[in-house]
Amino acid sequence: MNPPSTTTPGPDGLRPDAPQPLSSTDPVLRHLSDRAGGPAGSRLRRRRRRFWSVPTVLTALTMVAVLISAVSVQYCRINGWSGVSMYHWGCYSDVAALWSSRDFDVSSWAPFDEALAAFEYPALTMVLASLTAVVTHGLDAVLGRTALAYWEDEGGLLYWDVTFLFAAGAWLVLVLATMKAAGHRPWDAAVVALSPAIILGIGINWDIFAAAALALAVLCYLRGQWWLAGVLIGVGLSFKLYPLFMLGAVFTLAARSWIKQDESGIGWPDFARVAGGTAAAWLVINVPVMLVSFESWVRFFVYSSERGAGYSSVWHVWDELAETSPSAETVSLWSFLLFAAACAAVLVIGVTAPQPPRMVQLLLLIVAAFLLVNKVYSPQFMIWLVPLMVLAAPRLRDILIWHGFQILHFWAVWMYLAQVVGDYEQQHSFDPALYVAAVIGHLAATGYIAAQVIADIYRPERDVVRAPDPAPSVPAALPRRTLPQQP
Repeated sequence: MNPPSTTTPGPDGLRPDAPQPLSSTDPVLRHLSDRAGGPAGSRLRRRRRRFWSVPTVLTALTMVAVLISAVSVQYCRINGWSGVSMYHWGCYSDVAALWSSRDFDVSSWAPFDEALAAFEYPALTMVLASLTAVVTHGLDAVLGRTALAYWEDEGGLLYWDVTFLFAAGAWLVLVLATMKAAGHRPWDAAVVALSPAIILGIGINWDIFAAAALALAVLCYLRGQWWLAGVLIGVGLSFKLYPLFMLGAVFTLAARSWIKQDESGIGWPDFARVAGGTAAAWLVINVPVMLVSFESWVRFFVYSSERGAGYSSVWHVWDELAETSPSAETVSLWSFLLFAAACAAVLVIGVTAPQPPRMVQLLLLIVAAFLLVNKVYSPQFMIWLVPLMVLAAPRLRDILIWHGFQILHFWAVWMYLAQVVGDYEQQHSFDPALYVAAVIGHLAATGYIAAQVIADIYRPERDVVRAPDPAPSVPAALPRRTLPQQP
């Protein structure tokens, strides 16, 4: 990939100007920097060649966060992923649980064997989980009887460790792709590198791989590489459903250009290339899986359509507060209708905005709408929004508010599940009312972020990404010191 031009605007109409220090653009960091010499000024010296470049620093920060994430699950690594204690320690993992419950301990390719337990995940997740099991069984065969076999007879521990190593690599890809996509604000990617949401959620499931694929798709889109952007959407779609929503954002921009007769915007041919790349990649990945075992491939879609209200969703709140619980059919219908209405609203926003919205702004709105009305909200879903917030609305204050509610919900759902599966007296358990409040809080926080993005769309001068200098390093009330001229 060639780097973006420094003179030609990208598809969003933004020029990749020189990197801006965060302390000069974010009000929170500008205030905090007063204790460390103040914000970066106009005479900040920038070295062109140095070891501690932006990518190097972000890589180091990501590695530190990876270690913190690994330490945060040490209780489960030592004592196993079983019993109510894993909820108390906040280290539950689908990956470790599925090792035995989905027969990976019996066969590395269990997801493709209809005689074994059902594995209700998309095609590429099936492949990745199986390849990880191949590595796990291979390591166990080679090192199982040596002093290096720290996992002893706990194959689930080794399987989780191998998956976590792959996930750490995907995390680094996500950080660097976000850095590149951020253009003149590369330091915003530090939020992705150090995000508590990713630290706590990366070991639960395989969501980080879909997030990395989507971030690469966004980067290719910003570079005008339509086919490759579509291919990466197809890859992400084969991990999780939500990368598909990027097509909705591109469609909205193409519709706006057609309605307003704007030849400088994204056109239908561009959308067709992105959609074509998506379809091609999805077919290349999914058709072989269908041919191997159609029954195994279709399990994900059947399970998704038949499941009812899941934990931490707005529907689960209804279930907790109402006297009667909604049926699975009712939840599926209303979830679909509300999401369709939200997508229509995003289309209207994109068409009626005073300036063409940035694609990632529309993408965040669609993903946020899906999270708000979806039938289930798993704790690791918070990973989805982190890179999108960084690219769409990188205000540290708002990001910290959102993270605060997500962390509250993360612990609330585990304490709630500990009460469900455990046998504790009421005074030793987490009050269900607090759990419901935490769910409402995380939904409200996501709605708050969406509201901020909508405000930026209708008031482009408010958008800190579009603004060339949204927060001057020296306040207007304080005149800049004039240096004496040299003779």
